[in-house]
Amino acid sequence: MPIVPLLSDKDAKSPFKGVQPSMFTQEPALEIKGCGSSPIEPQHLACSVYNNTLEDLPAMVRQWWNSQNKRIKEHIDRFTTKFTSPILCAKEIQGVQKSTTKMDNMTIKARSKTREVIATYRMDDMSMDLVIKLAVNHPLGVIVVDSGKRVGVSAAQWRNWMLQMTTFLVHQNGTIVDGLKVWKSNIDKRFEGTDDCMICYSVIHGSNYSLPQLTCKTCKKKFHSACLYKWFNTSNQSSCPLCRNLF
Repeated sequence: MPIVPLLSDKDAKSPFKGVQPSMFTQEPALEIKGCGSSPIEPQHLACSVYNNTLEDLPAMVRQWWNSQNKRIKEHIDRFTTKFTSPILCAKEIQGVQKSTTKMDNMTIKARSKTREVIATYRMDDMSMDLVIKLAVNHPLGVIVVDSGKRVGVSAAQWRNWMLQMTTFLVHQNGTIVDGLKVWKSNIDKRFEGTDDCMICYSVIHGSNYSLPQLTCKTCKKKFHSACLYKWFNTSNQSSCPLCRNLF
């Protein structure tokens, strides 16, 4: 990729407010073989591939970035923060603002200047705010999930729900709206009386969205099949993670 991926076209405009037009804001005009492509076309294509990878596979790119040595890591961080993070943050915020998904009992607001998304969940006399803030070097930096006001929810339960949201946003390749859907489903199921999986402490599984259905015959606690399978593989045991009796 070029060191400075700016466009030479003075008429080029960025679709995002406050973001300078560059090879990351404009799609490359791919030429048919034999028609004489521009010498900067491969560079433009490389920028497009990197930008799309950051957008579609943020968790995977974050893991790759963290595995690099300090010098390379700092170079990638500076480049991404300057040229791609503003675009991806703007897209994420716009995705929340333009989302047509209706969520009963929950409202979502987005603030572009502070890169924040605020979700408010209400049920009877209970209400709680979840504040999600994108890092300045998004998606390399970890998304911060913080608590706003909460009424009628215990501190332990609230920490559990915040951990569920943080885990999804850090380890899953999904948008904030996707994460909020899973988070809301967990809360809804919790109020319906569905028990959490005693391994991941979530009602809805983060990957396959299943419910805890496997029950220990001894302690009667429930688990997601995927969580239990992972537990058996990593522990080299076939016992219950809680009571340690054979499952």
